[in-house]
Amino acid sequence: MQSLNNIIEFPSLIDKKKKKLVTIRDEIEEMLTRYALDQQDIWAVSLAAGRFASINLEKIDGEEHTIDFFKSCMNTQKKFELSRSRNSSDIS
Repeated sequence: MQSLNNIIEFPSLIDKKKKKLVTIRDEIEEMLTRYALDQQDIWAVSLAAGRFASINLEKIDGEEHTIDFFKSCMNTQKKFELSRSRNSSDIS
């Protein structure tokens, strides 16, 4: 029986892609937030970002998937906000 101690685990491509997507998302949200604060207009910045996203996602994934994506984003945010309001000890 051969020892398995010398086997090198390669990083999962899916994990690498997830990490990249999370990094990009966080960086873009930070930039948009700073820009909205500088301009004192979160509504205008949100409209511009949403327009950019909707136009490009529709071209890449089609209308139905794009609408589903935006619905998923809104539902995720609603769940997050509800979970925070139920847990008063969460100060993050």
